[in-house]
Parts: sequence; structure tokens; C-alpha cells
Amino acid sequence: KPKQVSACTMQANDNAPLLLNVSAISEGNDPTDQEKIQDLLTNPQRVNVTHSFSLHSMVSVEGGIRLHLVLKFKYDEDLIEEIFGAEKPEKEVEKRYGEAHRLFPYCIFNSIDEVPVSWTYQNSKGRVYERIELFTTVTSVHFTRYFPFVLKLLNLKVGSDGTGKTGIVNLLPELQKDGKTPNVDFGVFRKKTSEFVIKANAAQTGDVSCRMVVRDLSSNSLGNLSGIYTRVYTVFFFESEFIEDLFKFVAVSMALVVMTTFLPHMEIGDMLSTALTLILTEVALFFVVPVKDSINTAESIMIFHMLYMFVVTFCIGLLLVQIDKDPFTESSLSILQHPSTLLVSNFSVSVLSMIWVVREWSAYRRMVLKIKTKFQSLHSFVGTFEDIDETI
Repeated sequence: KPKQVSACTMQANDNAPLLLNVSAISEGNDPTDQEKIQDLLTNPQRVNVTHSFSLHSMVSVEGGIRLHLVLKFKYDEDLIEEIFGAEKPEKEVEKRYGEAHRLFPYCIFNSIDEVPVSWTYQNSKGRVYERIELFTTVTSVHFTRYFPFVLKLLNLKVGSDGTGKTGIVNLLPELQKDGKTPNVDFGVFRKKTSEFVIKANAAQTGDVSCRMVVRDLSSNSLGNLSGIYTRVYTVFFFESEFIEDLFKFVAVSMALVVMTTFLPHMEIGDMLSTALTLILTEVALFFVVPVKDSINTAESIMIFHMLYMFVVTFCIGLLLVQIDKDPFTESSLSILQHPSTLLVSNFSVSVLSMIWVVREWSAYRRMVLKIKTKFQSLHSFVGTFEDIDETI
């Protein structure tokens, strides 16, 4: 059975029904199922609701990101009672403040809490503009496996709550005049003082993605229009500044390794205390890494350095303890005390560490590209529900 429509071509405007042509189905090659999906998606009885939003401010809080958000929906007035199951306002313009109210039964699926600010209804010749202003805390996604290279995703999942006849509603991202760019106001992220910064051309570079997704279709819902629910997913990609963390957790760690060059020239007591200081400094550095979900790039390098310093300390200490009992150890110690011996060894460790960082950076870039690819399809604004939802 097909799991979801993975790509569709779309022809739509505010006043015409949406026409979707299935161009690919990710799973399930049963021609009968594909014909049923084709019939469902091209049914002219489906109606359109366009969606856009504005972000006025944001701040990171425990468990997510707090947003000052304005949601905007546009649709025909006939949908209010017939499709949404709501009561049509008598006035052409109506406002409410400080109370939760809506006509289009929307839901923010990744919202933790919502505090309403205002609700506005404006009817212009049968065309409704509904504006909902609120404060909300939404979940965010952080990919920290390659720290200090971190990808942060701020996502907004908006869809209907499934009541009324919203199963025949196509919730579409509103487009700007060019007919290609989603009408999303993210000016708050273009301020230099913002906690998260994004470039003005983010929509073109893929750092901002806005997609309509079609929920999973099962064999039980085929042939039933009310089973096809659409959502609009908007995702902002933020890549952290990594130079500072790369210096603190990788460069400093390599500097501690280089300091082991002088250990063979010390007495046993001084050598052990110095080596212990270096190792404990490395341990302290390990425990102040800000992310602890799994062993990341910085932590793997520090673990490697700690093991290396422990082995070097053990070998030098063993030679220093036995120097008066075994003449062979005296020549071994002299080799270690040669300026080039540990210097070459430490340099090799540093080179291996840098190679590992480059490898992890390449893997990080591939991960970012893979995630961004999930938000792309044969049409700019229709995406794969299953692929996207498993990520955000």
C-alpha cells in the first residue's frame, strides 16, 4: 500500500480549485492504488485555504523556542459554515483580543503552549482574511552529532485539526508576487542582534523551506476524501558558528598533547604530577562540552588525546622507575628524550586529529544536504510527509 504522495505538480490560485497530478509515489507500485490516489488528488470538489505567517520576535527557552507569531489564512466565505463547521460573523470586520478564537480549525502540531493575543476577521467581497496573533512555544531540532558543527532546525507545523470537513481542504503556502517564493516574514532572523541569524536569500539557498505535505494514505482511507489531510511545514535551517568551539575543544586539546614533549626530561615525581595535570585538564575540557546527547566530534578527539597522553605517561614512568635496574631502559629513555621523538609522535597525533575533523566536517555537510533534500520535490511546494516528519 502506498505510504504517501512523494511528489506532485500543482496548479492553483486563490480562486480556483487545486489540481494535483501525481508524478511519483514513494512506496507501492500497485496501479490500482495509484489510480485511486490520482482520482482523489484531482477531484475538483477539494477546496483551497492559503496560509502565511509572520515572526515578530523569538527567544530560546527550556524545551523549545518562544515565538511572537501571526498566522494568516485566506479562503472563500462559503467554507466557514459548510466546511469548517463554524459560525460566520455578521460584520465584515471583527476583532477580538485576549481570547482563543478561530474559524479555520488550525492546529500547530509542534506547539507546547499557546497564549492568544488577538483575532481578526475581514471579509472583502466574499474573500476572507483571518489573522491570529499569539505567543507560542514550539519544539526545535538540534543535530549535535558533529559538534562543534551543529545544525539547528526551527520548524512550524500548521494544519487542520481534522474536524468538520477539513479532509477536503488543501492547505497551501501563500506565494509572493513572483509565484515561487512563500510569503513568510522572517525579518526577525535577519537582525545582527538576533540569537539566530539567517541570510536574506535564505529561500533561494534552501535555508528556509515551506512545503505543503499530504498525510500518509492507508488502504482504509483510499476512496474517502475526508481521509486526505494536508499541512504546511515551514523549516528554518541555522548552522552554528563553530570557530570558537573548534578552538576551545579541539585546538586546545591538541596543544595539551604537544606539552607531553617535555615529560621525559623530568624526574619521576614531577613527570607524573605534570602528566596528571594535563590529563585532568583534558577531562575537565571533556565535561564542559555543551552537548551530551551522544559522542560527538569534539568528544571523540578529546578521548583519543586522553588515551594517548595516558599511554605516553605510562611508558615514560615505567622507564624512569626501572632506569637503575635495567641498562636497556636507559637507552630507551634517551630515545624518548631526543627532541624529535615525541615531537614527531605528537605531530602525528595532531595530523590524525585534523584529518578526523575534516572527515567529520564532510559528513556534517552531507547530513545537511540530505536533510535539505527531504524538503525538495518535483514541485517547489509539495513535499513528502513521511520523510519530513521523521526529521522534524
